[in-house]
Amino acid sequence: MRTRLTTVLIIVVGLAALAAAFAFARPSSTPTAALPPDDLPYTSVSYSRADAVVAFAAVGVRLTPRSKSVVITTLGNRGDALEVDIFGDARQVKASGFYDYLPLNGRYVHFPRTCGTAIGDAERWKGNVRVIVDCTAAAPAAWLRRAQRALARLGA
Repeated sequence: MRTRLTTVLIIVVGLAALAAAFAFARPSSTPTAALPPDDLPYTSVSYSRADAVVAFAAVGVRLTPRSKSVVITTLGNRGDALEVDIFGDARQVKASGFYDYLPLNGRYVHFPRTCGTAIGDAERWKGNVRVIVDCTAAAPAAWLRRAQRALARLGA
């Protein structure tokens, strides 16, 4: 008899706690910003994967494959201080759902061009090639300069 009473008591307390949770902890929603525009900093493909590999090799950075899709090829260096993305046809990139923004505090922002912000990465573009520098890597300013020199060599 005592076991039944304990079981019933546990069930009643559990149901009361569940009812209290529904009564007092009402769900709420936090509005999120609308998706950012799907603009890209290029309209036509100017550079290939091979172009990027040659340009970065010229400044002493060996790039190796990280991932590849129909519209974006991603390369990286040893230690992953750099991510180099080579984008394909702009219409296909937009159709894939890609946008060059980050969610931050309920709104969308661009990657910064320099390190030293709350965002741990910095970004640079030339045509359809984007470089993201990991600002937590050793000597991020030096990596940014190297990335800029490599981008300048594209098409040279």
